[in-house]
Amino acid sequence: MLKLSARQKREVYSVSNLIFHLAIFVILLLTLNSCTQAEDVPEANCGTLATVRNLTGLDGCGFVFELDNGTKLEPYIPAQNTTDGQQSPLKNFPLADGQRVSITYQVRQDVGSICMAGSIAEITCLETVTVPGGNN
Repeated sequence: MLKLSARQKREVYSVSNLIFHLAIFVILLLTLNSCTQAEDVPEANCGTLATVRNLTGLDGCGFVFELDNGTKLEPYIPAQNTTDGQQSPLKNFPLADGQRVSITYQVRQDVGSICMAGSIAEITCLETVTVPGGNN
């Protein structure tokens, strides 16, 4: 059996501790480097990417926009024109469940909802987004 002095024990502990921390660092570095990059995110011309969700099975609901952070927006279609004087982009725009879109919106605090699935939002810009290698 090998006898080590207190100083030698401290040195062995120090070296093994250094090797352990170095190994953890290398593993962490390799793990972070080997992560695949997120899929190519299409450009959002209107500003915010969202997915159309069909909630017609819920009382008083229809299509809603689910933002990538999970926030749901219930689209508000004004009877006349939008707040900027234009016709709502939702008129005559075909929506489908799972469809990826790019939107610009203004949250409306002055209107209510029967659905209550999310915030009421006036959509001021709406475009279909083509997802590379996926379904629209």
